[in-house]
Amino acid sequence: LAFSAERSVSLRSPKMMRVTDIVLYLCAVSLHSNTVLGFSFPKLEPSVSDQQISNISTQRRAIFSAPIVAISSSLLIAPASAFDNAVPDYSKYADKPKRRGTPPKDLGVLPRTTEGEDDRVTTAGLRTCEGNPNCFSSTGDFLLSDRQQYGVDFLIQPWKPPTDDPKPFQTLASVVKSYEAGQGGIDGGGFAVIKETDSYLYCQFESLKKGYIDDVEFAVAKGTNGIQVRSASRVGYTDFGVNAIRLNYLAKQLRDKGWTINEITEKSHRDYWTASDEAREATFDASRREL
Repeated sequence: LAFSAERSVSLRSPKMMRVTDIVLYLCAVSLHSNTVLGFSFPKLEPSVSDQQISNISTQRRAIFSAPIVAISSSLLIAPASAFDNAVPDYSKYADKPKRRGTPPKDLGVLPRTTEGEDDRVTTAGLRTCEGNPNCFSSTGDFLLSDRQQYGVDFLIQPWKPPTDDPKPFQTLASVVKSYEAGQGGIDGGGFAVIKETDSYLYCQFESLKKGYIDDVEFAVAKGTNGIQVRSASRVGYTDFGVNAIRLNYLAKQLRDKGWTINEITEKSHRDYWTASDEAREATFDASRREL
């Protein structure tokens, strides 16, 4: 703006215009020294200080970078962390992608409606299964034909403690907490008790390589005989026999203490075991679900 004003004055005389142009040119070239040919020129002060420009630039960078940081943060996945009792080999797969899945929203003891022998029945209980060969539950339709409409049979009977056990649910909780991660080639990622009360126990069990999480629940519900049980995978169609292996292991520990629990066998749940065996044979990686 100062240079433009100077040039407008010089238009009155061509001679002065040429001299002025030269001076202005030299001023522009030597602006950093503020001196040209022995003449001193006042330093032009910018309307915005260098510090203000710096502050504006910083603010603009913050404004434009904030959405990028937010988006990047939302895409980052926290490093996988094993349960405290995972097998030592878990460290070999800790940096691998995990498929933990999402737990059902209706876990716990809630009113459940099932098909009874004649009519529908609504009782308090654990969640049922959806018919895929990756779940067992003591909540389900009374007739086998009704259960098989949705897929494989998943129903198991409640676990019955001995009459001389004054605190059966505490006995059950103690056995579950002493579970050996990696037994039977499953649950190498360990397990953890997520919720525990005097009548409800919820645990999560993790596989070694893929990080599959299975939800396992035990509950005492009013009007039912024994301990209700549910063990289910969150993702996938078949569990390669994992839920049956886990429940059979726990059941054996309790049977040794006098409990009455039916084992999950090929005879009791033929379709489940058939699907598990076929999946194992069709999988090139024979250890896909190991540990």
